[in-house]
Amino acid sequence: MKNILEQIKLFGIVPVLVIDDEKSAEELGKALVEGGLPCAEVTFRTEAARNAIARIVKSLPSMLVGAGTVLTVEQARMAVDAGARFIVSPGLNSKVVEYCVTHSCR
Repeated sequence: MKNILEQIKLFGIVPVLVIDDEKSAEELGKALVEGGLPCAEVTFRTEAARNAIARIVKSLPSMLVGAGTVLTVEQARMAVDAGARFIVSPGLNSKVVEYCVTHSCR
């Protein structure tokens, strides 16, 4: 399997999803896949983020799903536990980076 950055490069774009209702996550993921873009970053700006990631990963296991707006190690942990394959943070937090390196998230 290609590494995460190589996959993202092939897609050319990563849709950023702000999901308020986790029940809509699967439908959004399916729409992206059907549109030829099996990739998404779910932001941790809402309470639904963790469960939204888990729902997408469960229903669309081949989709590349990551977590964005990750500000804390706890958010990174929740994202990885939910199945996120990459983490995006709006700033450099050395503890989040250390967690991600230790847990092989990119």
